[in-house]
Amino acid sequence: MDFLAQFKPTSIAPIPTTTISISPPGGTHTHHGGSHGHLPLPTDTFPTPDVHYIHATHVGHTALWVIFALFTIGLLGVLLMTVRTEKRNRFFHGVSALVLTIAMVSYLAMSVGLGVSYIPIHNHGVQGSLHHFFRQLYWARYVDWLFTTPLLLLSLSSLAGLSPASTLAVILTDVFMIVTGLLSAVTPARWADGERSRWAFFAVSSVSFLILWGILFVNGMKAANNRPRSTKGLFTLLAAMTFVLWIAYPVVFGLSEGANKVSVDAEIIAYGVLDVAAKLGYTYLLLFLHSHDEHGPWTLPEWWVESPQVNGPDGRGAYGSLGRD
Repeated sequence: MDFLAQFKPTSIAPIPTTTISISPPGGTHTHHGGSHGHLPLPTDTFPTPDVHYIHATHVGHTALWVIFALFTIGLLGVLLMTVRTEKRNRFFHGVSALVLTIAMVSYLAMSVGLGVSYIPIHNHGVQGSLHHFFRQLYWARYVDWLFTTPLLLLSLSSLAGLSPASTLAVILTDVFMIVTGLLSAVTPARWADGERSRWAFFAVSSVSFLILWGILFVNGMKAANNRPRSTKGLFTLLAAMTFVLWIAYPVVFGLSEGANKVSVDAEIIAYGVLDVAAKLGYTYLLLFLHSHDEHGPWTLPEWWVESPQVNGPDGRGAYGSLGRD
């Protein structure tokens, strides 16, 4: 952990050490040559371990604010595109706006110090018992992923025309993947048992990742074959891009929260770059390249986007509101 040198360790106030005094047999006074002497008193001092907190510095905090600003600007752009699009073709705009809103709020929370905890990590040094390390964990990003990744998969599945059953399977597997990933991150790993538990949750999350993309690639490509050629090409492009970006997340986890090989600042920047590419990049590629005049499973029905303009036979509105004369 050479990178620890760039941090200023913070130690808690030491607990007063305990000194054990033992009186020798016969008391502390002896007679030798008519003079009184004192035997040395043996002492045993128990050392108090130092506690060190590995946390983000000014660089990491600045990165959080920059990423928050990028998501804010990206959201404003999506909202501007939404109002200029026909209401029936706003499905992808609405889902994308919700994704960017959640990401923006998440990074705002982390920027102001919310959604943060310290998790014990293992010290493999020769004096591990004398130095306890706690690494800063931004668990707010897992709350972000718990909502945004299912929404991204929903838009990707809708683009391909995936069946509701397969779409639900993909989303539920994704939620399971995020939850087990969070359990891996929050597991205290000071001792060997904790490390094994952490990597066990990580392994379960990784298997879920593979199952998720297996369903999406196999069933998604079959469904995309029934879509226009341009739509199938766009689905293939976005699915491949998302898969490559998402597979980098467990790599960052392994180097940061998992094995503690990189600093918290490097972790923030790495996750931030991936989030911007996987959400902002995905959103604008989808909205710019998708042909909105196509009629497919993403086109909203008229009754969904427009208020009813007729009255019921009893003089009441179609939704049960009071009728007009």
